Amino acid sequence: MRANFHLLILTVIAITLAPAMAFSDLEVPRYAHTATALPDGRVLIYGGLGPNYAFMLGTEMREPDGSFIRGPRNHRARAFHTATLLDDGTVLIAGGFILPYSTARTAEVFEGGRFSFLPTRMSAPRELHTATLLEDGRVLIAGGFVGGVTSLPGCDLYDPRARAFTPTDEMMQSRFGHAASRLQDGKVLITGGGQYPDERTLASAEIYDPTGESFHPAGEMSEERSRHTSTVLGDGRVLLTGGNSIGADTQLACTEIYDPAAGDFRAGPTMSEPRMGHTATLLPDGRVLITGGFNGIDGLTTLASSEVYCPEANEFTPVESLPEPVHEHRATLLEDGTVLITGGMVCDGPERAMIRTTAVLTVN
Repeated sequence: MRANFHLLILTVIAITLAPAMAFSDLEVPRYAHTATALPDGRVLIYGGLGPNYAFMLGTEMREPDGSFIRGPRNHRARAFHTATLLDDGTVLIAGGFILPYSTARTAEVFEGGRFSFLPTRMSAPRELHTATLLEDGRVLIAGGFVGGVTSLPGCDLYDPRARAFTPTDEMMQSRFGHAASRLQDGKVLITGGGQYPDERTLASAEIYDPTGESFHPAGEMSEERSRHTSTVLGDGRVLLTGGNSIGADTQLACTEIYDPAAGDFRAGPTMSEPRMGHTATLLPDGRVLITGGFNGIDGLTTLASSEVYCPEANEFTPVESLPEPVHEHRATLLEDGTVLITGGMVCDGPERAMIRTTAVLTVN
């Protein structure tokens, strides 16, 4: 059974969080949110969708002592947006799915204690896009989905000094649910993704060169994949894991490794389970932690399993499972090398539930 790679939102309401109070878990269940580690050790939880698919208007903050408090009031309830930590310690929040059933062109910046709504907008509305911090401090905003309308090839550059977006070169193909990683040479690798209204997934890849502000072909993966992960390893190679393939009508357990020096993709080891909507976190020792996700091979099933990729051995090793199955969650590397898991959704056949629990994982 093929799992849909975009969701129908059933209820148009927003939940607003009240003034500060400490929590050991999130105050409200949420998925499709963002979780950003800040320079002061806090983690900013922004947006997402909660019970009855309600939009979450308000933020939460995980303090260094592990407690959660209600954070500053944001300007928009968003899901499937991006949050990018900038060089000055502020956070750019861009685009996303918003009320009422629309896609945002707007953005705001978190400045430590408050949010500032940006007066300038992106060149197009977008959700399920990517945002990649470049070496010069600008942010490449690439592709995305205009809800129910089309996928986008268009891209913007955000300049934090001017606090403005300007269009840059278009990608060679429209994409949403793709992955983007900044390579060690400063270029950005874009892989896979979906296209709409064609309802297909892509195997193609391309490279964005900030120097010439242009995209160039980067070859083909062996599998088409969307909603996969892309992680730059310590030696500069890029690990791609899982995702959804419409052509194969399944989620993927296979992985690939992109070698920038050779300019090609090579088969990687197979994960223990097919996954999409999972997370991949680069650990301080160079390994990559894979958590959760879901697949629809035997009916739509959310996964609790986790595994670690070791680049030296080129293999995945199972590790302790999550406390409960979860997908569309967020995994955030903390200062002490542990990984914070927040929110998500669990599916068991037609049943859906949003998650408010959190977990802190230590990988030995």
